[in-house]
Amino acid sequence: MVSSKTLKVESLTDHLPENEGYLVAYSGGADSTALLHLFSTLGNVRENVRAIHINHNIQSQAQIWQDHCQATCEQLNIPLIIEQADLPDSSENSCRKARYGFFEKHLRPHEILLTAHHAQDQAETVLLKLMRGTGIKGLCGIEKLRKFAQSYIARPLLEYSPETLKDYLIINNLSWIEDASNLDNHYKRNFIRNEIIPQLESQFTHVIENITRSANNSSHSLDLLNHLLDFQGSSLPVKQLQELPAALQPTLLYHWLSHKNLPTPDKAVLNQITQDFIHANADKHPHYQNKYYQLYRWQQAVYCIQNFDVIDSSNEFIWNTEEPFDFPNGCGKLEYKGDKPLNLVIKFNQTGQKLKTHKHQFRKTSKQLFQENKVPTWERQNTPFIYQDGELVSLGYDWSHNNKTKELMVFTRVNYKS
Repeated sequence: MVSSKTLKVESLTDHLPENEGYLVAYSGGADSTALLHLFSTLGNVRENVRAIHINHNIQSQAQIWQDHCQATCEQLNIPLIIEQADLPDSSENSCRKARYGFFEKHLRPHEILLTAHHAQDQAETVLLKLMRGTGIKGLCGIEKLRKFAQSYIARPLLEYSPETLKDYLIINNLSWIEDASNLDNHYKRNFIRNEIIPQLESQFTHVIENITRSANNSSHSLDLLNHLLDFQGSSLPVKQLQELPAALQPTLLYHWLSHKNLPTPDKAVLNQITQDFIHANADKHPHYQNKYYQLYRWQQAVYCIQNFDVIDSSNEFIWNTEEPFDFPNGCGKLEYKGDKPLNLVIKFNQTGQKLKTHKHQFRKTSKQLFQENKVPTWERQNTPFIYQDGELVSLGYDWSHNNKTKELMVFTRVNYKS
């Protein structure tokens, strides 16, 4: 419900997790000014509250806005971080990515990031998502609280109208910045704000309140659905998909990905992924990749893995063991703990290679060793083939039977599961 009550900081902090401070995203506009001033009334404000201003360097008045934010924070005795964005273009997406990159950079553990999204922002978001054919997660709109970086991001003003926030500013004699670009209907959100919502308000009473109520209802339904589905572990069992009617199988995959806060493919792609992953032969490993993540089927379960670069099999890397060897795609590290350094050669994605390990009487192919050690497909692509004097002596986790360096080598895989 959209609140018109008097704003008090205590009502905003009551439902926030325990923390050691707040980082306020401060643009200088009306909404973030109200948020900043509210949290400036907390005790020990200089130790508990910081602000961050991102200068996108797009508008001609960007430096004036930055100076305004600096002056306001000095007046409120709040430390201000200023970052300069270097954008590839002026699109909403580029600006957002830059902002959240800086937020993640500066947010401390046990500190909560606060943004000033309000009830009309929520209504605009739901309408935008609806125009794009969203599912139930999109209809939930903006989350009031979610995990972010090392802590949380919270939107404590989400139930308040922009009129309530401006009334608060006027009562407290606070100045703010009006961004002329908010009138540019070239941006879809501005078009909804300036054209669509006024038309809706002329025909339907309490339209903002009703849209935000629908978002809250959708959020409760999604919470119940996730509770009933009870996704456990890092994978989705194929059996769980097979037990559903065919028409509902892509929907389960959609909710599994949404539960991980990942972008979901459209319905046609979800249908195809489901068919491929359910019906492929047991010895096959279906794979799907988009620009955000990869899906693999392995041992009758679906795994979601962060994207990584596949290292070319023709590349050779000379490793002097005096220094750790970091994989060129960031998916692992080798360290040697011995006193006498070695000169080794590292390769990846080799085929037809054989190795006799400490456990075996005969040489086995790398494929057999991978199968025996239950190494998933994506980890095989990031397993080092280690050569000494032209001979394969290790796959990182196992060594040749006659090699004496086994206990001196440490192979660390990075966690690239989504």
